[in-house]
Amino acid sequence: MSYHNKSRQEMLDVQYATRLRLCKVQALLGMFFLLVFSWISYLNQSIVLAGILFVCALICTVVVYLLYRTNRIEIAVNLSNINLFLLPLTLLVTGGHENTGILWIYPTLAVGLFVNRLWPAVTLYGSFIFISSLLLFTPMSELLMASYSFSESIRFEVTLFLLSLICLSVLHSKERADEMIIQLHDEDIRKLAYYDALTGLPNRRNFKSNLTRLLRRAGKEDKRVGLLYIDLDNFKQVNDNYGHEVGDILLRSFSDLLKETVRPTDMIMDDKFDELARLGGDEFVVILNDLSSPISSAVVAERILKLFENGFETVENTHSVFASIGIATFPDDAATPDELLHHADLAMYEAKRNGRNRFEYYTKDIAELLRERNYIEEQLKIALEQNQLSLVYMPVFSCRTLEIVGIEALLRCQNLAEEGITPEQFISVAEKTNLIKELDLWVIDNSLANLAELQHKQGFTGKVCINISGAELQNESFSRAVKGLLEKHRVVPSTVELEISETALLLSDEKIALAFEKIKALGVSITLDDFGTGSTAFGQLNHYPLDCLKIDSSFVKELFSEHADKTKMVKIVNNLGKLYDLRIAAKGVENQMQLEYLQEIDCDWVQGYLLSYPLKKPDLISFISQNNAVDLSVNCVQTLP
Repeated sequence: MSYHNKSRQEMLDVQYATRLRLCKVQALLGMFFLLVFSWISYLNQSIVLAGILFVCALICTVVVYLLYRTNRIEIAVNLSNINLFLLPLTLLVTGGHENTGILWIYPTLAVGLFVNRLWPAVTLYGSFIFISSLLLFTPMSELLMASYSFSESIRFEVTLFLLSLICLSVLHSKERADEMIIQLHDEDIRKLAYYDALTGLPNRRNFKSNLTRLLRRAGKEDKRVGLLYIDLDNFKQVNDNYGHEVGDILLRSFSDLLKETVRPTDMIMDDKFDELARLGGDEFVVILNDLSSPISSAVVAERILKLFENGFETVENTHSVFASIGIATFPDDAATPDELLHHADLAMYEAKRNGRNRFEYYTKDIAELLRERNYIEEQLKIALEQNQLSLVYMPVFSCRTLEIVGIEALLRCQNLAEEGITPEQFISVAEKTNLIKELDLWVIDNSLANLAELQHKQGFTGKVCINISGAELQNESFSRAVKGLLEKHRVVPSTVELEISETALLLSDEKIALAFEKIKALGVSITLDDFGTGSTAFGQLNHYPLDCLKIDSSFVKELFSEHADKTKMVKIVNNLGKLYDLRIAAKGVENQMQLEYLQEIDCDWVQGYLLSYPLKKPDLISFISQNNAVDLSVNCVQTLP
């Protein structure tokens, strides 16, 4: 079932539950009052009215049984409608006690508003108005046991008609509002699942779906499809030197220019730009349809490179950012979507190796680029053997008090750092091998050892937050290994929190839930990191034993920006956490306005450069001591990572 259908079904389930409760309340109250009024009518010698009221009470009894024992709501509503038609008609014919029965007709019919849908309600109201008109203004009036003057009949019909219009208009407005809520909910889910929050372009999942569809069609029609894999060179320096906010501005500017650059004649695309995508970070892809030859893709690549002729210009500055582009072609270079993407990726790394700010076609020789990845893999093995790995810690704060409530452990590799290879790069390589499992256990082992020291020597009472790879969700021995490390370091499990990125959740709900349950059984907490960047539907959160949602920094950075549809996501995720009783943490807090907004909406935890950069262990110990006496709201740490 698609995310669209899932979200719609969730909303319909909520509406159904609400309608069921209303029906139950109406049926119980109706049964009670009908029995009471039946008995009163019997005592007043109104035998006919008493009998009919008693029959209506019996119908309500059947309705109550259906609702409480079978939940067959539509049959119950139809039986209720019989009552809602029969009872007013009886009151009109008999006049009720002292001819006041006509006054009870209005509220009785209005009750149908709460349980009926629009067109059944129209039928109910319309039929009663028609039949009452026949009884009041035609020879059929002889059937009436009560007498009404002409003016009373006119007032009754006019009042009934106006009441019907009001009730039906209210019901119509409610159904329109319900449908609008479903549509808005569907749109939010669709954006979260398939579109990048920063640029508005399709995300990786969406891109793979589009590429599969296009290649399938190209294969049938014997056409050629090109794929451009774009990586922005020196982008990390922009983030490091100017901050992530400037980096985000650059990414948005590039995505806008990319749309203009590839649109003119090269692509068949609609306004959604489904043939463009941001895969993550500073990586983008472009799909080129119906190429006459592989060389044709060079035209587009050259136009993209011209955007970086003198660096990349934003509103505030010109940055030394350029592009490396890899090109692969279907069916010449690859037969499947994954293979095409992989070969374009290899070609991109070849462009980087040959000087950057250029494009390269995929060739068989480019496969040698795997040597670079193999080199990183070998260096990681050496780092594990020779203890060249280390940890830095990002403090996590209570949003309300700004006291340290936790520390997030971040992995560093000395020998690779000396060559400019970032943690993101070597972790990406490690995730493609079994090394990631060794790295995860190394990080957990050393994090727990340092936590135990902080607890015993510094009296630290917060949690240690440890990132783990999505590969551990399929590692059956992972939970046993973590349990052994907890026992080894004598760390209370409740002081440990394992974080896994939402984008790593590629398994089925059942497999993810089972893997989480095994981890949760250890007594540790689980955080869903980077929430909003993956494809988790809101309703899926019920299936996972989570303790915390961590709002991705891209959403926090959009606060107070012109992108209103993105800025609202922080509040949406925060409210979602409250709904599911989850703690909410926000990362990427870089200015006071962002912090104050998160405090205003009652976010639980925060972290970011405003409060502290990642700290080495000695600096962390000093910082924890300072935090006990310093008001961080006015004294922000500026220790470099």
